[in-house]
Amino acid sequence: MKVILLQDVEKLGKAGEVKDVRSGYGFNFLLPNGLAEFATPAVIKTAEKIVSRRKQDNEAIVKALKETALALSDRKVTISTKAEKGKLFGSIGKEEIALALEASGVKIDARHIVLEKGLKEVGVFPVEANFGNGVKASFEVTIKAE
Repeated sequence: MKVILLQDVEKLGKAGEVKDVRSGYGFNFLLPNGLAEFATPAVIKTAEKIVSRRKQDNEAIVKALKETALALSDRKVTISTKAEKGKLFGSIGKEEIALALEASGVKIDARHIVLEKGLKEVGVFPVEANFGNGVKASFEVTIKAE
């Protein structure tokens, strides 16, 4: 039985793909739950348009991410905070780094910053931003005592 997936189905495929599934799986799970519909020629043509549009949108998103990564690449950001003997009162996390980057002219979401744990001492630290789709950028964060 040929079906077109209307939504992403784990271990089967992504929305818009034409799949050959067993009739029991199609009739008892995919069709009743609105995850797929019969693969008629008209539906296949519509699905191809949707997949093509999604591919174009994804390419535009990746292009924008690469531009952001290029702007972020090799950037140096300085954060001043209260510290005593090289140790901070608290820690510097992803949100603080994202705010410092925004102040320096590069706006990124804090979720893209890769940081295992908060920075708790004065110094220079290499940090990486992972935007997904294979787009990454490295930059430096300098923490200074006030």
